[in-house]
Amino acid sequence: MSPSPSEGSVSERLAAAAAFALIGRAEERSRLTELLAPEGPAAVFVHGPGGIGKTTLVTGTLASLPLRTITLDARQVEPTEPGALAALGAALGAPAPSSAPAAAHEIAAAGADVLVIDSFERLNLLDGWIRNELASALPATVTVLLVGRRGPNVAWRTAPGWRTLLAELVVGPMTGHDVDLLLAAHGARGDDADRIRTFARGHPLAAVVAAEALARHPGLPLGSGAPADVVEELFAVILDDLPPRERATVEAVSVLRRVTVPLLAAVVDGQDVEEAWRTLRRLPFTTTTATGLELSGVAAPVLLEALELRDPLRVRGLRARAARAVLDSLPVGPDWQSTADLLHLVQNPMIRNAYAPPGMLQHPAEQARAEDHDEIVAIARRTTGEESARLAERWWQMRQEDFSVVRGGNGEVAGFSVVATLDPDDGPPEDPALRAVVGHLRRDPMPPGARAVVLRWALGSRHGEQPSPEVATLVVDLKRTYLELRPTLRRVYTVVADWSVAAPVLRVMGFDPLEEVHVGDRRFVLARLDFGPGGVDAWIGRHVLAEQLAPSSAAAVGDVGPAGSPAYAVPEPGRATADRHSVLALTAREREVLALLAEGMTNAQLARTLFISERTANRHVSNIFTKLGVHNRTQATRAATAAGLTG
Repeated sequence: MSPSPSEGSVSERLAAAAAFALIGRAEERSRLTELLAPEGPAAVFVHGPGGIGKTTLVTGTLASLPLRTITLDARQVEPTEPGALAALGAALGAPAPSSAPAAAHEIAAAGADVLVIDSFERLNLLDGWIRNELASALPATVTVLLVGRRGPNVAWRTAPGWRTLLAELVVGPMTGHDVDLLLAAHGARGDDADRIRTFARGHPLAAVVAAEALARHPGLPLGSGAPADVVEELFAVILDDLPPRERATVEAVSVLRRVTVPLLAAVVDGQDVEEAWRTLRRLPFTTTTATGLELSGVAAPVLLEALELRDPLRVRGLRARAARAVLDSLPVGPDWQSTADLLHLVQNPMIRNAYAPPGMLQHPAEQARAEDHDEIVAIARRTTGEESARLAERWWQMRQEDFSVVRGGNGEVAGFSVVATLDPDDGPPEDPALRAVVGHLRRDPMPPGARAVVLRWALGSRHGEQPSPEVATLVVDLKRTYLELRPTLRRVYTVVADWSVAAPVLRVMGFDPLEEVHVGDRRFVLARLDFGPGGVDAWIGRHVLAEQLAPSSAAAVGDVGPAGSPAYAVPEPGRATADRHSVLALTAREREVLALLAEGMTNAQLARTLFISERTANRHVSNIFTKLGVHNRTQATRAATAAGLTG
């Protein structure tokens, strides 16, 4: 028995249809079945644009095969090693494994044939750990199936051994016959089905949204543009059906990652929360999850973009109220869902990219291997001097596990960083930078139980610590440490050779210079980021609150504290360079477009990748140029690189 087309929302009906049977996709299904055979590859990437049906394909295919499957939804997984291990334990019905090898052993002991990680791009920071630690430890009988919007990054193709153990399945438009089957399952027949098939051009989400709109407005013109053009128009029709009060509720929650009762109460100021919740539950584009309500993948960006264009002041107010609601809950104790809610609200790309990488941004950072030693030391020598290279050698001898690398197209080391969690007397004692950190910790001790981290180097092979895709990737990788240690992390220290070059990045992250440090015959600057009361989560929340202030206003301490609690100190957003400040003024979607533009995409390619109309892509590019004060793609790319949007 198939699900009734009149029951539930679009998202729920799609999920229900997948549970009963996969509609069409015979060629892709056959290919995926081959790849999952015992003699198949160790890792399979299933990728394609949003709404194309990747999860439906994988779910339906696996349901028809006699395979034991363990599935992780990366949208609900904290992008840290402990978070991934906890999620694996929950999927196995057991406590969190102690390590990747222990997890691999338990997966094998459970008789699993396939480990599925859906929305894999959400585990951007863990790409190297999944490849080098988890997947490498699994027995040959287990296939890792990675489902997401992009294919494998360069590290999968250059890492020893993986090139021959890797396969890809690109999911594209459905055939006309398959679209007919899909429309029949959603109750669209006759002339309506013919019209939908003509404009959908094989995109299942376009077909489903059109069927929903025609069910509400029989005879509605569908137009003849690309599917994304028509979907935007049809979605606007669905929204226009809502009474003003209900539409205001939906617009208010468009700023949220998920809807919970406390967050809903914060953004629908003055409305009855229970009534607002019932309104959202009834809508055809919301779905219920284990942690709250969510708008569908089409609804959220369309609603938010329209609201930001029409009423940016309201959007800033909504984000600020939502951030305060999350901050109010922090004394109860940090949890990943609250952290993710704050990361969704923050607009600073150097912070946000750790959790929600824009577009197809890859994260080819991974733990250094023994054979990387010579290249790492050579980069340190070339960019920061002989004495710095000698100290990098000593750090390698004592703390090799703290080295991360970014690789180039041929597998070479394109950049490296050292991120060390330190006790006051840990690390190479002869390093002047470390001695300066220890001295500062003794002069200005942290609260009991607090921890400090040292970012000792973040150097690209071509330009040292100057802004580059390699350095941006390494700085984003630092956020993995932030997330892992957030319950106890209080400070981050770093040393830079040229503060004027590093300040645009470090200032916007909250770093302040402390003192000069001499390393050999060179002078460096020691800088510190103090997360303050409440730790990392409160720090993220303060960024959200600061960003919602008008660009020219000064953030006054005491203006943004939740009721009944000490005021939160707001970082000074006006200290960054003009380029970075302008990038922070872009909307989340505009930054996503800018990141893809920086990769060389045309407006047509942008539209296809993001499943938006080319008209909308053109508007975004025009807005980006205006806000950045640039005149061409080359200048916009420079601004994207400086802001950490490329990597």
